[in-house]
Amino acid sequence: MTTIQKIEYYNIVIISNYANGGGYQMGYVHLYGENSKYLGYLGIIKNGVSLPQNKQHKDGILNIYFHESELQTILDTLKKQNLVSIKFDSNLNWGALVIGKHNIKTKELAA
Repeated sequence: MTTIQKIEYYNIVIISNYANGGGYQMGYVHLYGENSKYLGYLGIIKNGVSLPQNKQHKDGILNIYFHESELQTILDTLKKQNLVSIKFDSNLNWGALVIGKHNIKTKELAA
């Protein structure tokens, strides 16, 4: 199943040598939707280290991982675009930031 949720705002936590992340977790970009609903986070992992598996919890909260080299692109996208959504395919454990309007019923980009 694929879900798409509009991101209303975000916050960033940059950490140093996070032990529970094996020392490879550099930070988080926490994502929030309508009515301040917590959507989940983008976990930022050091380059050269395998990414943890993306996950959608039973309550819908997402944990999606990117390498540190993608952080600037992620922040630029969130800062410069008006319509940014988080898309997740639970069958493939595939997540992405998506720009533009979406038809929630068909899960497709709107014309």
